[in-house]
Amino acid sequence: MTRRRWLRWAGVAGAALGAAACGAAGGGSGAEVAPGANELKGKITFYARANTVENQGQEQIFLPTFKQVAPSATVEHNIFAATTPDETYGTKLYAMFAAGDGPDLWGFGGNYWTYWARGLAADLNPLIARDKYDLGQFHKGLADMFRVKGKQYGLPQLTTFGSLLFYNKNLLQEAGITKLPTVDWEDKTWTMDQAGDIARKTTKNAGEASAVYGINFDLWAPHAPAWLFGGDAFLPEHYKEGIAPATKLDSKESIDALQFMQDLRWKQRYAMRSGDPSVSQPGKGTFTSGRLALHLSGGWNFWNYGGVQTDFQWAAAALPIQASNKNPNYNDFWIMAKASKNPDLAWAFMKHITSADVQTRFSDLNGTPPTNRGAIESWYRKWERVMPRADLEKLTQGAIDHKRSVESPDHTFLDFGRMDQLFNREVRDPILRNEGTPRELVTKAKPVLDALVKEIHDQWKGKLPT
Repeated sequence: MTRRRWLRWAGVAGAALGAAACGAAGGGSGAEVAPGANELKGKITFYARANTVENQGQEQIFLPTFKQVAPSATVEHNIFAATTPDETYGTKLYAMFAAGDGPDLWGFGGNYWTYWARGLAADLNPLIARDKYDLGQFHKGLADMFRVKGKQYGLPQLTTFGSLLFYNKNLLQEAGITKLPTVDWEDKTWTMDQAGDIARKTTKNAGEASAVYGINFDLWAPHAPAWLFGGDAFLPEHYKEGIAPATKLDSKESIDALQFMQDLRWKQRYAMRSGDPSVSQPGKGTFTSGRLALHLSGGWNFWNYGGVQTDFQWAAAALPIQASNKNPNYNDFWIMAKASKNPDLAWAFMKHITSADVQTRFSDLNGTPPTNRGAIESWYRKWERVMPRADLEKLTQGAIDHKRSVESPDHTFLDFGRMDQLFNREVRDPILRNEGTPRELVTKAKPVLDALVKEIHDQWKGKLPT
């Protein structure tokens, strides 16, 4: 954003909010009219997780700029603070609603289909229609991620731009690798075999304190690895309804993917094993310490790595293809409470904090990827020190393309946390410790996991909102 745009920002935001109201007023006779900014009154509660950088942005950008455009309104900023050791952001949210004291607006991911299943989230379609609000201002497909049965239950707050491969340029160059990983998701020559070859060439002194490891495969099992291998560990019903009567944990693709993860550590020795000496420097992880060549993980590492001083160059690339490069995206949404007593004010605040100008300022402050397309240029400029702008666009927009991007099941499968905990205990962790083959461990664990999945299915079947 130019200095000139910075100086006139408040006026632009106010004009935009007023324009939305005027647009709605131009509708057919008798249509409900959105209140103008100066007509917004009363109070709403905005519930946020405790995060120093995010809370700073909310306090310095969200709240004061909204006060400029809606001076008669009050937004109470409620930051999560645990009152017991076991209390979480989600459990406290549910407790507040159960006590009749829920917030008007909240966000920050979690299992947001559970918010829908519990009947907490408001359907925004009537407000979107009233104000002729354009969901197309967000990156392609992001708004769809919280559309359930044709109803829109939130506005995009945050995207990780899917799951990506981060790599240490220096380690690759030292190993004589001249063809770097591509940002082109359509490049069929960028394969898992090619990534494995890079891992082989860059791994040194595995198991020693001086080690450099070739790869860390940090994509959530059991679904994400199975996707890359062309299959799944879950049934289609889970993606449509949030529940299913069983899993496909024992599918060939699922077993092959888990075997691949185990082989990286225990057969090929390209990845760090549990018990290996740490190679991380104080205050840094394995990658930012310069001891890892390839890291397959969430796009959040752009801002994780960006805040750490490194003595090497790094960049990001598309996931390599095994049978596909289908990948999980991790989106957060601003959600309005169905029980909000001031929905007009809550909706106006949601529109404000997801607008291009506000998202630009928020992203400039903390590096969070904006979901509004009108704010993305500032984010691209921020990361041009890492990669050319054209590469950033190709990489991030390709990652969230609908043909390969799927919202992460931890956001959309009801009670996913219990399923994930059981899977990790019975399958993932033993595989990483080499305590059995994936087939042996899955054969033993699948009946137990299926029983839990069936329990969750039966709990919710016939009780979900229409």
